[in-house]
Amino acid sequence: MNYIANNNVIGFFEEAGVSLYVFYALLWRHILVVELLKKKFNITNENAQKDYTRHIRKLLYKKDKFKEMAVDYLEQWGNKFWLTTEERLHELTKRIESNLSASIGGALPGVDLSAKGAQCLSEEQKIQVVNVGKKVVSEIQIRELENIIAVLGEDIFADRQQRYFLIIDGLDEEWVDERIKYSLIKSLIDTVRRLKKIPAVKILIAMRQDLLDKVVHSSSDLGFQEEKYESLYLRLGWSKSHLQKLVEKRISFLVRRKYTSKPVTWEDIFPVHVDKLNTIEYISERTLYRPRDMIAFMNECVREAAGENKITAHTIKIAEEKYSYDRLQSLATEWQIIYPELFDVAQMFYGMKSSFHLSEISTSWLEERYIDIVDNLSNKKGPLSRLLDSLYSASGNFSSVRSSLVRELHSTGLFGIKPGPSSTINWMHKGGRSISHGQLKPSSQILIHPMFYRALGITIKNRQ
Repeated sequence: MNYIANNNVIGFFEEAGVSLYVFYALLWRHILVVELLKKKFNITNENAQKDYTRHIRKLLYKKDKFKEMAVDYLEQWGNKFWLTTEERLHELTKRIESNLSASIGGALPGVDLSAKGAQCLSEEQKIQVVNVGKKVVSEIQIRELENIIAVLGEDIFADRQQRYFLIIDGLDEEWVDERIKYSLIKSLIDTVRRLKKIPAVKILIAMRQDLLDKVVHSSSDLGFQEEKYESLYLRLGWSKSHLQKLVEKRISFLVRRKYTSKPVTWEDIFPVHVDKLNTIEYISERTLYRPRDMIAFMNECVREAAGENKITAHTIKIAEEKYSYDRLQSLATEWQIIYPELFDVAQMFYGMKSSFHLSEISTSWLEERYIDIVDNLSNKKGPLSRLLDSLYSASGNFSSVRSSLVRELHSTGLFGIKPGPSSTINWMHKGGRSISHGQLKPSSQILIHPMFYRALGITIKNRQ
């Protein structure tokens, strides 16, 4: 997809304000349809392609003119199915690029077709470019693609006993330029919704909640209404009892294999309480309710208890020191693409109380803490450091910067937020949603996640 992001012509129209959402939807539909057909008919070379074409023609011959049009489309745009997805995407993009270039060449001859060239356009020229771009994009053969979906559902993937799954993952990684990332993900979700019409095919997108929130709230002009998509979501999560069973199974396997043939339970290994809290409560509170966190904590406890016959409360507290620091490093790595400076910005809150009111982050506090870490941010310019830098610009607004900073850190899981006295604490890992500017008040309570208490030297104010 970076081929699109780095394409001069695409960049020119994006920078000029032309919505290429329809084009992105075309790309996804084309890619997903071709991948499904490749799998169905085992198209791996040119001969297999010819066999497939004959089969489809025979299946649909004089049956339905619209379905014939769909097959014509596939032959025109996907006549080299055995190529890699990347090669087919390049081929399709080049065709659109050619149409856009030819159209703008007639309207504005000699214009520099690049993002930089678009920045030099006058307002009148931008209006012309937008009109030309809209016309070209609207002429993309969407009707044929709709016909293809009908063909797939009614004639090719109609047998519900022969099911196909297509799984899309890694959307939070660095797979495309941030400039077009959210538009591409939106068009992907829309494409998957449309492909639900194919009964024997299920397309699954794995996505973190925070990424979905960013997709929904970015580029609102694309008209993405989340309520229309709620029925597609299956929200996944782990409970304390799930995490406890996971740990019991792992420890039981390890201990039984090495020391005994009898089943080993949680109570056989762990103390009943840590700091007057039930042990499973204490440990799970220091995770984001994910198996990886629980396992990491357990591994530290087991390492610390080497040679002992039981893990004690004291052992857990010692193990927590390294675990907490490692989890903060892990969180920073997890968010590195979006917030490359997260680890350093988190250090601003070193030594804070476990919960505090937003109003406690004063102008002087923020400036002093920022000065402490600013040298570490010189090579990590992301949205958080740009936000803090804006404090020193003419347009910088302290209240806005403070709210934005807290909201961004809340989205990573570092903070929980209790917007008002009667509100519940909003934790992203417990199914919480992004907090809006309007919800956040000076009296709102900010809570640092217990996972990071040791790493950030947090003073425990009271149990929340």
